[in-house]
Amino acid sequence: MGVKKRNISKASEFHMKQFSVLDVQEKERQRIARNLHDTSLQNLTHLVHKVELASLYIDHDSVKAKLELATVESGLRKVIDDIRNKIYDLRPMSFDDLGLKNTLLNLFSLISQDGNFEIISDIDDIDSQLSDKEKEIFLIMIYRIIQECVYNAVEHSKGNRIIISLKQNDKSFLIKIEDNGVGFDPVEAEKKEKHFGLSVVKERVFLLNGKMKINTDNGTSIIIDIPKK
Repeated sequence: MGVKKRNISKASEFHMKQFSVLDVQEKERQRIARNLHDTSLQNLTHLVHKVELASLYIDHDSVKAKLELATVESGLRKVIDDIRNKIYDLRPMSFDDLGLKNTLLNLFSLISQDGNFEIISDIDDIDSQLSDKEKEIFLIMIYRIIQECVYNAVEHSKGNRIIISLKQNDKSFLIKIEDNGVGFDPVEAEKKEKHFGLSVVKERVFLLNGKMKINTDNGTSIIIDIPKK
């Protein structure tokens, strides 16, 4: 009887993880679609209007027409950079060459370059701890977990410092992300669409058989324990 119950429990968990995979994929699609709509698509629409305006000026005021076209050129370069960054987010090009640690450090450098956030990191080089078969998907999942937590802190914490660590012991990988912001109510946050990144993090941790704790008493602290096996 006990064996049967364990088998049912394992089957139930397997189906839950299948659902979690689909849920994460759908939320990722929603995030990409929203980002493209809110930034790249709107910027391109604005530039189309600029081109139309330049065509009106070109016959009777060539100076204004040239100024408008110069604005269009500058705007197109920004859109190209924006799309390039989104492609990089989908699959960091440096990941294959540099590994997880350096790819994370590059991410932190990009986020902190505007000076709004100080990012302090302590990242172990865990690539060598994994077999080739499981390495790629496992490392990408850990990268996404840390990336989403950091993005959430940048967008919602209202703080100016984030501390990130990725450490390992004999049995597990330990992730910790802390900020000095205002904190939030985790229950209320999951009800709001803008915080669906938090639910995606939870789904990814679940898929890796990990555990996740959130403390929001003084800023936000997220601790994630992911077993090696």
